[in-house]
Amino acid sequence: MSATAAAPGARNQFLSTVAANVPLCTEHYRLVLRLPAFPATEPGQFIQIACRDLGEDEAREQACEVEWQPGRAVEVCVADLAAPMALLRRPFSLAGRRDVSGGAGVELDIIHRVVGVGTDWMSRLRAGEKVYILGPLGNTFRLPRADETAILVGGGVGIPPMLYLAEKLADRRAIGFCGALRRDLLPLTITADADPDGKPNLSIDEFARHGVASVITTDDGSFGFRGFVTQALECYLELHRDTNHVIYTCGPELMMKRVADIAAARGIECQIAVERAMACGMGTCQSCCIKVRKPDPAKPPLPGSDWCYRLACTDGPVFLGRDLLW
Repeated sequence: MSATAAAPGARNQFLSTVAANVPLCTEHYRLVLRLPAFPATEPGQFIQIACRDLGEDEAREQACEVEWQPGRAVEVCVADLAAPMALLRRPFSLAGRRDVSGGAGVELDIIHRVVGVGTDWMSRLRAGEKVYILGPLGNTFRLPRADETAILVGGGVGIPPMLYLAEKLADRRAIGFCGALRRDLLPLTITADADPDGKPNLSIDEFARHGVASVITTDDGSFGFRGFVTQALECYLELHRDTNHVIYTCGPELMMKRVADIAAARGIECQIAVERAMACGMGTCQSCCIKVRKPDPAKPPLPGSDWCYRLACTDGPVFLGRDLLW
């Protein structure tokens, strides 16, 4: 069902140090986490971040003793009760990785958008602060063969795994497609004007540094191609019918469904990094179910049915488009 299986037993919990937390555009930040060591990772994988200061919370709760007298309000000293906090870890795709020279450790790039209490906490992190993470988690993209041109399609917060994938595609044939509602929601380093007709150029530094040309689209036409990223993708594929492509995508579910349909209509393999709410990231909570097609209806689970449920966190997040039943 999935593209490339994850290596079992590699995950662990780590205490990382914030190396940088840089605003990229409206509501988006690039968080750089530094660790002395971290297991090998590949594009498509993700980590779970504890979006709170766990060490400080534990110390405060251990020191807290509540004395209550009738008619008086209880003094709240437990952080969870004093203010809204992120109880569960949040999943984030890897946007990049650097093994620092001289054995100085590993840096992980996380691009996040402020949408709730957890990501608001992340946006206020400063260099030197500590962050608990769990990972690496999930499976990986299958990299293109020598005769394939990679098409990387990212929408909104689905752009980060495409950036990590571009790192692995240096000196290979690849085109990036990045879409957002408007220019100020593009979490990218834009170094030149994007072509309004959707022709690839080197306007995105995160792609250009690896020799990957790109297309930028905005729904409102404020930058680049006016329209959906899927429309620009269709235009490109119509002009390159004779090229052997493989498509990689992550982003809003409606966008990914459309990308899968475009790929299926042209007989192109499509690898999709699905996005689901994940409470644990390890298959324990069973909260990230996704419906997929079974290769053999006679076999379990659900013998006699041509579909079953898989978990986005352990069976994915990368699935083949032809296997997903949206």
